[in-house]
Order: sequence, then C-alpha cells, then structure tokens
Amino acid sequence: MAVLNKLERLDFHVKQITEALKKLTKTSDELLDEAADINLQFTVKKIPKLTNKTIKIKLPHGLHKKNTEVCLFVKDVNKKSREHELSSDHFQDLLKSKGVTCISEIIPLKSLKLEYKPYEAKRNLSQNYDMYLADSRIVRLLPSLLGKSFYGRKRQPVQVNLEAKDLNKEITNAVNNTRCIITGRGPVSMVRVAHFDLKTTHIVDNVMSALEQLVSAIPGGAVNIRNVYLKTKDSMALPLYVSMGSIEEVNLPNTKKTRKELVVDEITTVEEGKVEITPTGFVTVVKEGQTGGKITLRGKRSGKKGLTSKKKKMKLNKTKKT
Repeated sequence: MAVLNKLERLDFHVKQITEALKKLTKTSDELLDEAADINLQFTVKKIPKLTNKTIKIKLPHGLHKKNTEVCLFVKDVNKKSREHELSSDHFQDLLKSKGVTCISEIIPLKSLKLEYKPYEAKRNLSQNYDMYLADSRIVRLLPSLLGKSFYGRKRQPVQVNLEAKDLNKEITNAVNNTRCIITGRGPVSMVRVAHFDLKTTHIVDNVMSALEQLVSAIPGGAVNIRNVYLKTKDSMALPLYVSMGSIEEVNLPNTKKTRKELVVDEITTVEEGKVEITPTGFVTVVKEGQTGGKITLRGKRSGKKGLTSKKKKMKLNKTKKT
C-alpha cells in the first residue's frame, strides 16, 4: 500500500480498530441478523469553498450485501400513457435480460410524480431502501421531485447509464463502490467503506484505498486532514489518525468560477441570421447582412421552445420593419 502523502501507513491500526468495532457491534449484529456498515469519518482543518462536491471512490472489495435493498428510478417509456406499470415492466425485462439481479424496486418518473408527491410519502420512500440508483436521463429532474428528504439527508440517487453496453457491470459498479459528499458547510464528512461480512484483510484494503482517494480529491490534500475515525452507525468513533499540524500549513486552491464562453449558432427564423446564447441563458438574434445590427429577445431563455413560436416570429418581424 502506497504512503498517503503526509499520512503514515495505517494498515495495522485499521486492523486493530476493526477488531475493536467487531466486539462493539457483535450483539447488535446478532439481533438484527445483518452485518453492520463501517464508516470512515474525517475532519478537515480548513473548510473548502465547495457545495455538495461528490467524490467517487472505487473500492477493491464490493459493498453490496445479499440483503441490500436497491431502488431504481427510471424514465417513462410512454409519456402519453397514464399506466406507469408499462415502464416498470419494460425495465424489469431489460435488467433480467442483462443478468442484473440486485434491484429490489423500479419506480418510473410518472409514478414518482403521482404517488410520492406529499412530503410524508417522500420521507418514507427515503427510508425504505438501503441505496438508490437513477437513470442518467432523468437525474436532473429528481432534486425537485425528491426534495430535502433525499438531498438534505445525503440520500440522493447514484447515476447509472441504462443504455450502457455492459449494463450488468454498470449496475454492479454503482452498488459496490461508494462516494463521499463534501457539503462545504462544516469540517466533518463521512463515507461508507466496508461492512462486517467482509474479511478483516478486505476491510483494511477498502479503508486504505478510500483514504488514499480522499486525500487526492480533498482540497488541501493530506495536510488539510485533522483527524480520521472509523465507526459504525451506532458505535463511538474510534480514532485512526490525528494531525498535530497547524491550520496555517493548509493552502486551499482558488475556486473562482471560470467565465463561460458565448455560444453562437444558426437560426432558421431569420435570413442569414445567427443566435448568441449567453452563459445565463439569454438569447440574442444577430442579423448578419448590410446593417449588421442585433435584435435582442430580452428575458427569453434558451431552455424554452420560444424561438420558433408565433409570438417571437411576430416580434422579430416587427423589429425588422422598424
């Protein structure tokens, strides 16, 4: 195992703490008949100026357990039909044909809109499954549909490509690997890295691999890590690493946003004309020709269908005449 920058080798300490956590959780595991998850918790010295940055972490030994409940959100196959079961059946057949067996429930977009609109329904849904996946084609629509019950509790779905050539591998990677969300609102973060169904050596491998990837991705690197703990959901946090370094040693990178370029494209409603789309989404029609003037549709964003609508054509023609 490679040395983690300024972090010393922790393999032996991870093994010791894993054995200690096993003793602490043995009784609860026997009662629940389920292996407890092991979480890696860490604290940074300087809070990076980020908002919900997701760090994807690949683990050498998968996290999926035989009794893990996984929910998959999918697109509607037929948007006109009111029967969302058509979409469920379609994707069930697709997953079965590709050898995917780890999905417990499939919820189409239409079902999500109709059956889970109340806040109480969303909250219950966020607690019903161990993990959530989402079709990459609908991920952008989910924050408004799932709300704080998911995104406020870091339960947001993991994006998967249901059009992937090797769908079984795509789903397997999603349920076996993990991710850490840096909110930017506090110094403490936590990520699930193992469970007690794994061998001790495999737990050590997962912890060290996750720590190495976190060090590479966290702004400020290893110097910015104040301490690292291992814990289960209900156990105390057992210390794995503590830094004695000063906060003055940490240099966070500049996180200023780069200015997006202006996008220019052709438009069919104006002869020899083009449109300029600003980074904020406003559209300007540029009339190329003898006058070289510009016609601006103020307040109209590019996300709308408006450029081909009758109202805009009328406004455009009126401006040209004047």
